[in-house]
Amino acid sequence: MYTAEYDQKMQDLLDNPTYKNTNKDPTATLQRKNNSLVSKLLNLKIVDPSTAARLRTYTAICPRIYGQPKAHKADLPLRPAVPNITAPTYALSKYIASILQKAFTSEYNITDSFEFTRYINTITLPPNHVLASFDVVSLYTNVPQDLILQTIKDRWPSISENTHIDLDLFLEMTEFCLKGSNFQFRGKFYLQQTGTAMGSPLSPILADMVMEDLLCNTTKKLSFVPPVLKKYVDDLVLALPQHETQNTLCKFNEYHPNLQFTMEEESNGSLPYLDTKIIHSANQTLSTEWYSKPIASGRLLNYHSFHPLAMKINVATNFIHRVTSLTTNSSITQQKHIIFQHLRRNSYPSALINRLTNSIKQPITAPATPITNSTPGDNVVPEITYRTMVNIPTLSSILISILKKDYPLVKIALKTIKTTRNLLGPVTDPIEPLQHSNVIYSIPCNDCAKSYIGMTKNQLKTRISGHKSNVNKLLATPYQPSEQRTALTQHMIDHEHTFNLSKTKIIDRSYKASDLPILEMCHIQNTPNTVNFRTDVDNLNITYAGILHTYQNTTSRRSQITLNNNRPTNSPDYSTTDTQSHQP
Repeated sequence: MYTAEYDQKMQDLLDNPTYKNTNKDPTATLQRKNNSLVSKLLNLKIVDPSTAARLRTYTAICPRIYGQPKAHKADLPLRPAVPNITAPTYALSKYIASILQKAFTSEYNITDSFEFTRYINTITLPPNHVLASFDVVSLYTNVPQDLILQTIKDRWPSISENTHIDLDLFLEMTEFCLKGSNFQFRGKFYLQQTGTAMGSPLSPILADMVMEDLLCNTTKKLSFVPPVLKKYVDDLVLALPQHETQNTLCKFNEYHPNLQFTMEEESNGSLPYLDTKIIHSANQTLSTEWYSKPIASGRLLNYHSFHPLAMKINVATNFIHRVTSLTTNSSITQQKHIIFQHLRRNSYPSALINRLTNSIKQPITAPATPITNSTPGDNVVPEITYRTMVNIPTLSSILISILKKDYPLVKIALKTIKTTRNLLGPVTDPIEPLQHSNVIYSIPCNDCAKSYIGMTKNQLKTRISGHKSNVNKLLATPYQPSEQRTALTQHMIDHEHTFNLSKTKIIDRSYKASDLPILEMCHIQNTPNTVNFRTDVDNLNITYAGILHTYQNTTSRRSQITLNNNRPTNSPDYSTTDTQSHQP
């Protein structure tokens, strides 16, 4: 959709009582509150220092909300999503969620379509019963916060077995995470007033607990026992007496004004649920078939896409497995026909499709157990490490086979550089450079062509503030030769130069703080005009020398080509070493 239409739909979404516009960014206040609660846990010796360090945050950034279009609905309404990984409450929310997940059990939940298919195919319905699906309207943003806290109180006997936190403190932490859901859209800051944030790690388990209590309490009010009642997040499937469908819907909607359900009854003896279609036969037995919504494009990973062949085969194999496992009411020949049509539509060769479908009924062999250093009798499960590598045809597969011999416990997945994220513009508000953390940065000198390269795990504005403090201290106090100086301040002392801190530039970033030291050394090594000490690269392994040299030469050639292409045809060539003969 066009940007103007998207922005208007998002603004309409935010202009309701669920969200409250704030005058300023509340992230710093929430960060202090978060760290205060973590300190309380540490002082009570509920968590150890390492856990406390993980739960604290000093680099929180206000999350950026965006909308996901609901393609299967008219007018493409947006579903709000808030990536909370940069939020001040993210780590604490994960910690609370881990405690609740250990204590929570459900008699209604299903984990996926495969489990549901195995269950529903064993059911025979009583006479005059029909199938219906109930769906909660915007569950996450509508689940009442007071109901969440009451649910925790009611379940506290089982929750307390998994934590040493007392009830009052646990409720305080949960309420803080609920009320501390903040985000930004188009420069404006918001706090979520009701419900739970779409994107918080705490939201799924809280919504699941509330839904479980809703089902337990509502079914007690029914005059019958549903022979089928299963739940996947907010999607319910039930079998009901034909004359009780509307009454049952009313009972569910009476539970709480904020939790309202819509209903879809079976039509012509079938009902879509998840990616299956339940078939209700005349003899009351139930069967299933694989189902895709009419809005579905049928697009899979195209066979001609720039991805490893193994990945394409895995996509086709998993699609075949899904169709055959979820379909119980048609012959294998009919299933093969559906599979062939979909894979051919995505350019898969007929010969490959036939080879894969002909082995449908063959059992899948279990993978070999990785080699470990454990002695016989040790019941130790080896830990697998996963890493990614850029997909370069032929080369990547050779590298993987070489590495596999020496590192059998390292699994490498290939990735492509060109993604839709590179091709399409971002929909979220950009993060200001000064707010970024885990960065390599460069500060230019005002009086020469050199620059200082540094790294910081904190937000860049915090590190620049530290540099300003060091510079002010240097200007205010006499120089003492015994003092430890950074390369930046040492250059100022030796040459009486100044640095332009306002022109600090991010030259590299990493999601892992552990990557920063080696990235910093690589940039110092490859930057000819830097004031950094040469000792700053002493720990750089010689293995990187050839790669960095090649990279530097390639970058220089590209810069030269760009310079030559952009130069007017009648202009002198200033790229030669004899600059004296080309004075303007």
